[in-house]
Amino acid sequence: MPLQLLEPITWATLRVRLTLLNTAVVLLATLAVLAAVRVGLRAALFNEIDDTLRGEVREISLALNELHPDLSLLVGELRRKTQSHKERGWFVQLLNGGRSTVWNSDNCPQEVLDEPVDESVVEKVQQLGNYRWARRRITAPNDTPMYIRIGVPTLSLDSEVDGITRLLLPIGLGLALLTPLAGYWLALRATQPLSEILRTAESLKPTRLGDRLKTRGTADELDRLSLTINRLLDNVAVHVERQHQFVADAAHELRGPLAAIQNSLEVASAKNRSPENYRSTLEDVLDQTRQLSKLANDLLLLAEAEADANVAPSEQADLDAVVRQTVAMFTGVAEDRSIRLLVRSPAGLKIPGDPQQLRQLTSNLVDNALRFTPAGGSVTLTVARDPAAHEACLTVADTGRGIEAGHLRNVFERFFQADAGRDRGNMRRGGGLGLAICRSIAERHGGRIGITSRVGQGTQVAVHLPLGSA
Repeated sequence: MPLQLLEPITWATLRVRLTLLNTAVVLLATLAVLAAVRVGLRAALFNEIDDTLRGEVREISLALNELHPDLSLLVGELRRKTQSHKERGWFVQLLNGGRSTVWNSDNCPQEVLDEPVDESVVEKVQQLGNYRWARRRITAPNDTPMYIRIGVPTLSLDSEVDGITRLLLPIGLGLALLTPLAGYWLALRATQPLSEILRTAESLKPTRLGDRLKTRGTADELDRLSLTINRLLDNVAVHVERQHQFVADAAHELRGPLAAIQNSLEVASAKNRSPENYRSTLEDVLDQTRQLSKLANDLLLLAEAEADANVAPSEQADLDAVVRQTVAMFTGVAEDRSIRLLVRSPAGLKIPGDPQQLRQLTSNLVDNALRFTPAGGSVTLTVARDPAAHEACLTVADTGRGIEAGHLRNVFERFFQADAGRDRGNMRRGGGLGLAICRSIAERHGGRIGITSRVGQGTQVAVHLPLGSA
């Protein structure tokens, strides 16, 4: 930490902005507190002197009633009061009913002597320049009004307030000096985990997908940020791993047909052969080329489906029409294989979706079902509405050999083939992408796909698609 305090300061960094903001807030708060203390102290001192002055004028009122009509005794009382408060600068003025001065102390300011008498109130405290006094109207026993003024200079009060302010100023200056340092230290402590996150993020490389940000176990916002980034890195690592596996699997699938084509052409070109041999070689090459073409189309279709995974379909598709068009396309293949192709679908069932992609999904499912169903079997397509779940369900069930339970969780993975060598009659081997494409299309439409199978009894694939708002 001490070494970090010596790091060069860059004004654009978050820690500097936090320091400046913290310093500004503390200094403004300090100034506000000092101003409030000064104002509050001054108000308290003035309230105290006001109460004292009111008490004094009321005491003089009582003395006038007792000493009347001998004003000399009253003046003597006023003189003694003035002398007793001489160190505080108290002054006294006594006025008669004609508002002429009967007696005043020697230190009574001239501006107070010249101030006219306000007859509208019995008693009040007022400020004139640097003097504050209390004035009271006194009614003598003979009903003659008199007025008494007792005051004090306020310079001493202001001096006391200024003295307290001078004592508080060093505290404010100390805070002004310490606040930036303390603020920078706090900002450094607060942004240290963020700096570690940045250093770790800068060191991340595609070749080291196992690196993760450290968490402190504080459950604060920075810890949650680290956890969020770690989850993102986990997803990226899984995605990159899948892409690596995808490329490896694609290369493996492409290598077989390409090697077969190369071998066939090398054998054909090694020596002269009969036209029948050349024709047979060309047919083999053409068959491998068709397989390569199908694999390339499937890869492109899968890439397009995954690229549009976050784009919601904007069209309305007639699911019944999609299913029946697909069945019509595979009717000839089913008849050649002596397989019954059945459809159970309500008319006019529409869902939000891309008709072309839904046809691709249905075609892949029917193609797989026909591929692994022996002669004399059946493939049934069923479309049903589930109002409770607000979705439509497309089911493709066959009476084929089925899939072993250990393979079911992997059938939707790319290039996975539960049994690449089992008998398919005269059907070509698939590329292992059909069900992966189906899953991508179903997820793009906000749905899901599942499979159940029993060996020797058949397989059933169910696609659940939302009905939408209409």
